[in-house]
Amino acid sequence: MAQAFAHPGDPAGRRFALNRTNSPNSHQIRRGLGVILALSLVVLILGVLGSPEPTLAAEPDPVEAKIALQGSLDYDACARLAIRQSPYLTKTSVEIDIRQLDEADSRHSMVPPLTFRSYYYVDRPNQPGLNPKPYSLNFSMDPYNPFGSYFTLQAQKMATRMAVFGHLKVISDGLERIGKMFLNLATTKRLAGLQADLVNLSRENLVYAENRLSIGTGTSLEVRIATQELELAKSEQSRLGLSQKRTSSSLKTFLGLKPDQQVDFDLRDAHRQVTGSFDPAAATLEQAKEKSYELKLLELKKEMQGYMITVAKARIFPSILFTTQTPDPLSVTSARGLYVGLGLEVPVWDGLKRFRNVSRQKAVLKQISTEKDLKEIDLTDKWNTLQEEFRSAAANLKLAQGQEELDRLKERQGEIRYQSGTEPLPSWLAARKAILEAQKSAAARAQEYDESILNLRVFSGDLGNSYVDQNSWQK
Repeated sequence: MAQAFAHPGDPAGRRFALNRTNSPNSHQIRRGLGVILALSLVVLILGVLGSPEPTLAAEPDPVEAKIALQGSLDYDACARLAIRQSPYLTKTSVEIDIRQLDEADSRHSMVPPLTFRSYYYVDRPNQPGLNPKPYSLNFSMDPYNPFGSYFTLQAQKMATRMAVFGHLKVISDGLERIGKMFLNLATTKRLAGLQADLVNLSRENLVYAENRLSIGTGTSLEVRIATQELELAKSEQSRLGLSQKRTSSSLKTFLGLKPDQQVDFDLRDAHRQVTGSFDPAAATLEQAKEKSYELKLLELKKEMQGYMITVAKARIFPSILFTTQTPDPLSVTSARGLYVGLGLEVPVWDGLKRFRNVSRQKAVLKQISTEKDLKEIDLTDKWNTLQEEFRSAAANLKLAQGQEELDRLKERQGEIRYQSGTEPLPSWLAARKAILEAQKSAAARAQEYDESILNLRVFSGDLGNSYVDQNSWQK
């Protein structure tokens, strides 16, 4: 590394052979130390006052949280509460703060950093013509490349925007997760109610079998069968209750609520709450690509890589050097004051690493472009898959609803025949059990249908943009 640098120093060829040293008097020592301490204190104060305060994520407002938790929470309240305080979502918001601090570092690096150094010689030669000051001061600058600093700042700005879109992607995924848990809670509640009817029906069938056995028209085998059916119905009812509690606990945890915190969820018309006014028939692939956070992230990554190529090119050029210092106390000069020196740091030979780095950054740019093209293909495939799942879920729901209607008609027929005395009670009970099972199947198919709509709403970008304005995150 070759350096061209101008600074004050000893005249060429002048040296002293010193046989002894004399200590300065106490007054000189105190005065020199006072000057150094004062200058050091000034530099420290300036550094503290000039340092930027970190911009961290806003803490959740406890007053707003308390207002939000009054009464039951619907999906909209859960979504807004999660955005404000969910630990699964606030983690990436802190990443934005970190990137903003990195950007602030790059912005302040546009002004080259200065370093202050001072020396005080407690014991130095006492020679005629020697610099009378026992201390030296020096302000120096690290090698500075203005072009590299500027384009590094632009790359850091892209990194901050990437962190923003990454956070928005996490929010969108979190809202989808909340929606599916909300739909699951509503379906489980519906299934639990139907299962309670099945338990009552099985209990009624057991009473009928026991009565037949008591009057001698039935068998003990019929009683055992009816008892086993009742036990199975109760076990399924218990399973649904546990599933509902587990999903409710998971939702509370995701929202950042305490496990012992009592919260009720408003599950009325959960389908409308989660899907909103989204129309799956009106959604298009072009809208999905336009709002895709993944494509936006790759586009920003390409733009940032373009700056990285420019930074790699800028590092080929010389860097600027600067210093200003007082004369060396050991030098033979009586001059005083600060003397300025300017210079250049010129890279001579580094194995052509800097040139290869430019080629490397260009190759990375091509890699990102290819990744973006592949992502667009993947988005198209996923869109077609989601559309197919939606159509399949709609067909399954229609089939389940048709089966439910058929079983309802059969149940009505069995009731009429039982009331007229043409069929026994077990036939009517079997028809009633069939309609309850059909209703359970229709409820499960309805959840699958609602989740398919939710998947399309998330993929099209409608859900995330309904709750977060990406422009509000831009500086």
